[in-house]
Amino acid sequence: MQQWLRSSKFLLIFLPVWLLITSWIRPLSVPDEGRYGDISRAMLESGDWLIPRINGLPFMHKPPLLHWLSTAFMEVFGLHTWVLRLVPTLAGSMMLVSLFVFLKKYVSEQIAQLTIIILATSLLFYGSSEYINHDLLVASWMTVCILSFVDFTLSGKKTILFLGYFAAAAGFLSKGLIGVLIPGLVLLPWLLYTQQWRKIPALLNPFAILFFLVLTVPWIYLVQLKYPQFLHYFFIDQQFSRFSSNGFNNKQPWFFYYLILFISFLPWFLISHFLFAKRIFKESLTPSLLILLCWWFISVSIFFSIPPSKLAGYILPAVPPLAILLAVNVRPILDHLAKSKLQISGPATFIFILGLGISLTPHFMKNNHDFYTSHTIQIYIIGAILCIVPFGLMLLFRLKKIDYLTAIFLSLILFCTSISVAVRVLDTKNNADQVDFAKSMNPKSDVVFYYNYFYDLPFLLDLKKPVYIVNDWDSVKTDNSSLELKDGLLFEPERKQYLWNKQQLQNTLEQKQPIVVISNPGGYKTNNQNVKVLHYRNYDVFLINQNF
Repeated sequence: MQQWLRSSKFLLIFLPVWLLITSWIRPLSVPDEGRYGDISRAMLESGDWLIPRINGLPFMHKPPLLHWLSTAFMEVFGLHTWVLRLVPTLAGSMMLVSLFVFLKKYVSEQIAQLTIIILATSLLFYGSSEYINHDLLVASWMTVCILSFVDFTLSGKKTILFLGYFAAAAGFLSKGLIGVLIPGLVLLPWLLYTQQWRKIPALLNPFAILFFLVLTVPWIYLVQLKYPQFLHYFFIDQQFSRFSSNGFNNKQPWFFYYLILFISFLPWFLISHFLFAKRIFKESLTPSLLILLCWWFISVSIFFSIPPSKLAGYILPAVPPLAILLAVNVRPILDHLAKSKLQISGPATFIFILGLGISLTPHFMKNNHDFYTSHTIQIYIIGAILCIVPFGLMLLFRLKKIDYLTAIFLSLILFCTSISVAVRVLDTKNNADQVDFAKSMNPKSDVVFYYNYFYDLPFLLDLKKPVYIVNDWDSVKTDNSSLELKDGLLFEPERKQYLWNKQQLQNTLEQKQPIVVISNPGGYKTNNQNVKVLHYRNYDVFLINQNF
């Protein structure tokens, strides 16, 4: 490796800083980032840290740790997208650092360095580190929890055990029971299979369990005190039913996560030549650790493949062991002077294909064709960089100007960064460039969303009161954005005042009140010639009775 890539200090500083800087590139993505960003903004505005709320309605799908952290950062740094992204970026950095510390202690510093390089440059991890939701946060706490319990099993240090229980509590407060269940699923069979079951009583330290309960129970108790139906909704409806039921969205085939992981780590699979020799693993890992990593990956990937509903971020807890196994497998290859054509050209070709796909986007996208055409030059530049630079770096390697890992490292850093830039250019669903109508709004206007909830608009407009949402609420029963809003009425039915039907909108219009109606393009129409209508990419805006 180049000298700077041999420096653990460089990697532990550069990778988190790189993740932080690249997280500033994109505007909020819809719906997740708009949803969770505005829940945190609402918590900041209201000062109510107990109940997460969306549009004033209780949002009890997930625990509040993501919002507590985001709100705390906004208290310090202000209301900005990059501030919201501090949570996933720091969560990703925590996963990198915890893996490095553990591997340096129990495997080797070189494997630790290579593991965090592989993990940071994998598409799924990189994208999740700058995406505001609960997935990477809970996956990082799970990683810290598992590594801490394993470390305690091997070293017997009680401070490490308490760190594990703290991580378990934080995982629970990030996404519920899954934050505790997955570490248990990984650790218990491993302890039994490796005949370390005698250590289980020490792991179940009563003071550590009490510490866990002190951290988790108060929020559950206070919410249950406020909402008697909370426990059933939170644990049964949103945890057990979501795992076992067919009634939720995002249905994917059983191999979905394996495909996601394969593509995310494909450059490193190409470098490994898809060869996994048992001898290499036995030389670097103790039998106990090898079994742990294999079981960790297998159990988690199978567990999350069972439910019909699948989202890419759910599989993040399986990413750490895969990165370690790839690092162990790839490490000897880096020392070999001879490299095959697949190892030299494979990663560059993978990046070239994606770069070519980005370059061709304007020619194949029928929706928003004018938008893509107007950004053609930017798209071509991004595509050209991805098509040319990785091959240029491999040429430098062939000329012995740089070593192989440096060429791969720089190619993937460039690749991941370019993906963020490409998303900024190609993402037509976000509304960051479509809010100039705000300067024409009467500050006293009520805002109405017509048959769609535009998740990022309340955050972008910094609205100080909930919007009114028009829909046929009696017919809303399937898993969608409307149902998650309607579910808030289970806890505070008086908030039904914000969920309108068409007649309530008509009554308000007849009262000549200042109002702004926002609908999908062509979704709402009016014959009133005095209404100012603005047409944007994702919606139409109707400025009604805007007399200042």
